[in-house]
Formats: sequence, structure tokens, C-alpha cells
Amino acid sequence: MFAPLDRMMLVFIAFLAVVAVAVHPEPIHFLVLLGILALAFVGVAFLGRRTELGRVAHGFLPLPIVVTLFNVAGPLIGVLNPLRFDATMAALDASWFGPFVPAWFHLLGRPNWLTDGASLFYVSYYVIPLGMCIALWVQRRWKDFDDLAFGLITTLLLTYIGYFLVPTTGPRVPHDLELQVLGGGTFSARVRDFLRAAEVNQLDAFPSGHTALSLIYLGYGWRLFPIWKIRIPLALSVVGIIFATVYLSLHYAVDLVAGALLALSVPFAVRGLRRIFGEGGAAQSLPVRPD
Repeated sequence: MFAPLDRMMLVFIAFLAVVAVAVHPEPIHFLVLLGILALAFVGVAFLGRRTELGRVAHGFLPLPIVVTLFNVAGPLIGVLNPLRFDATMAALDASWFGPFVPAWFHLLGRPNWLTDGASLFYVSYYVIPLGMCIALWVQRRWKDFDDLAFGLITTLLLTYIGYFLVPTTGPRVPHDLELQVLGGGTFSARVRDFLRAAEVNQLDAFPSGHTALSLIYLGYGWRLFPIWKIRIPLALSVVGIIFATVYLSLHYAVDLVAGALLALSVPFAVRGLRRIFGEGGAAQSLPVRPD
């Protein structure tokens, strides 16, 4: 009944549940939420074999759930690993990149239009992979959809593991100083509000998930959408996303290096995880028609 992606995510949910029981003083809230998420997989796996609408839900459910797991993991990371690596990352930036990072941050004197543009690129990270999945589904390219979804979720779960190993907040600017230090107009302010609401987990700097995931969906997009009018905007968006991570003071440059290295490892991880959890996926599981 379960697709390979279901099984992989259920294993990660179980991992978070074990961590909650082992280290958190009040694990019940985590266990209830994680139990609901696990039951959601059971429900859509059941419906996905019976109705077309269920198959749609089954195919797309991992995307909102993996975002939820990102925020569930935050408090658990803080309790499980009390170390913080911001001083180390800042020192590596200074040692490896010298004046390059400050020049990046102060590019062109930080005009408001550049900050707004960087903010737009930064939040496009949340929209582009979903748009790619929708496009593949509409085109009924079931195998390509399942391959893309498995690669995206694998990348995100690997970054979450990185957060547990190397908890780092990044060079974030305090809320009351954001306008003064980062600049930008109303759009940038609304993006910062969105990030505070959507990214409750603040120990998410190393490795850079924005870098890792954007490089992964660029690789998939380059292969799955071999049209230059799609490839060029996709590549430019990835460059803009990576630029924004440092320009908006959300990541150290060394976080980006780690994210790029993680992206290089994802194809090998996908092959290994496919051997464990199986081939295929929710999109390829056509509803069973009643006789």
C-alpha cells in the first residue's frame, strides 16, 4: 500500500518520535503531531489506490509534510545537540573568503531594489519545485513526477540530518534591526514576516537547504524540461536564490559550500535509498477500479 517515499518519510517520522521520547522533557506534543502525520500517510496511501483524487493527495502530501517536519525538528535539535557552530562558521568565512563575503553583503551599497529582488528570489525556492511537480502531473509523466519528488524529499531530509549534527543559526539580523541593516521596501518586509512565521526552526543554516535543493531541482529540471525557455529562467532563479542566502544575511558562505557538496551526494543517496525503499511511487500507482 505504501509508496517508497511514504516508507522513507515514515522512517524519518519514527526517528523524530524516538528523539522526542529520549531527550525532550515534554514529548507528548511531538508524539501527537508526528502520529497525525503518520496517519495522514496511511490515509492517503489507502485512498490513493481507490480514487484519482486520492492519488493526487498521495502524490503531493509529502511536500507539506516535509515542511512540517522541518519545524518539528527545530526544538528537538536544540535539546539533542546543545552545541552551536556559528562562531566556527563565521571564522571559516573570514579565513576562507576574506573580504569577499562583506563585499557580497554590501554589494552596490545595498539599494532597496536589490534587496527586494533578492527577497523575491529567496521565496521562489518554495514555489519552483512545487510548480515543477504540478507541471509533470498535468503532463501525466508519472515516473518523472515520482523521481523528482523522491529526489527533492531526499535532499531535504539529508539537510535536516545536517541540522542535527551541526546546529547553526546563521548570521541572522535581529528583528528590530532588519530594516536598518538589510533595507528593502514593503515586499522585503513581508518576506521577512513570512520567514519568521514559516521557518520556526532557527537551527537551519548548515548546510544551506536553499543551496542544496535549488541545485537539485535545477539538475532535475535541466533533464526533465529540455527547453531553453525553461532552462534559462530556472538557472537564473537558482543563481538568484544562492545570491540571496548571503545577501539577506541568512547563511554563511561556508553553508553554501556544504549545501553544494550535499547536492553532489544526493544522486548516490537516491540510488541507495531506492534499493532500501523500492522503485516506483504514488503517481505510478493507478487507482484500482471496482469491477
